[in-house]
Amino acid sequence: MYIGQFSFNSVYGEENIEISSGSSFVDSSGKLNIIGVITNLGTTSEQVTVGLDVHKKIDGSKTTLKDTTFSKIIYPGKESPFKFKISGAYDVLSKPYILQTNNVNEPYYNIIVQNYSNFPVGQNRELIGTLKNTGSVVVQNISVYASVHDKNGTQIDSIQSNTIPILNPGEVKPFSARPDHVIVNDANYFSCAGFDPKAPINTLDLGNGQFLPYGLESVAKISNFSYDNSADSISFTADHYNPLGGIVTFKIPQLDSSHDITIFLDNLGVKDQQISKNGKTITSNIFVPPNEHSVKITGILNQS
Repeated sequence: MYIGQFSFNSVYGEENIEISSGSSFVDSSGKLNIIGVITNLGTTSEQVTVGLDVHKKIDGSKTTLKDTTFSKIIYPGKESPFKFKISGAYDVLSKPYILQTNNVNEPYYNIIVQNYSNFPVGQNRELIGTLKNTGSVVVQNISVYASVHDKNGTQIDSIQSNTIPILNPGEVKPFSARPDHVIVNDANYFSCAGFDPKAPINTLDLGNGQFLPYGLESVAKISNFSYDNSADSISFTADHYNPLGGIVTFKIPQLDSSHDITIFLDNLGVKDQQISKNGKTITSNIFVPPNEHSVKITGILNQS
């Protein structure tokens, strides 16, 4: 299976997306594990498909295996590992490469605090820690991923933790991820540990058992997202990844024909408020200038 040809740490890229490969290994089931990391150096959020060309031994045909990164979205400045598991029915013909990239418009919520050590724990050399939801939104099906390195700094595995089905506002839950036991004795430290919600974040906790469905679309980092009952408002801080600034699209259910909202940017009313209603949904397109800016939207529950 040409194992030796994959012991490298090269980096090559397509525009602002780069891929690096670590050392391959054969696990206890006889499968060749080919690992690496995708890094997003651009200003757009990307879904990345990794390709690997292989040769079928049974009929001599060639095909391309496809796999996604452990994080379904790689945000600007972030990275995510990947892993192929190749059975003995194939010979590998190439190193992993970027097969496809797709822009996505899902914001990065700066609300999850990870508490963990970069160094392996216990005889299984695990990545162990906790996740805390410091925001007001509900996070679903979240897991933690990381790269495993040996003492020389070479990536020797890509790992992913157990899935946490629900992480409510204020909750703290543990996670763990274990390197493959074939390479576990060489595990020296972890890098690029991150978290990946497998479902969109679109439910806001209003308190007293009430929840609000909403939509938020943007290539931006969102912080301090919360609802203020006394002002009937949602507030958050937005930092668009585009250095020129960009649009944040916000949607909530339209409760009745008289339901209106008002937008404030940095505590000032927005003059050209791009707001539309269709009887079911109120949609607003908010331009956020470069760097961090506070956004406040009043009239969320149409309370007078």
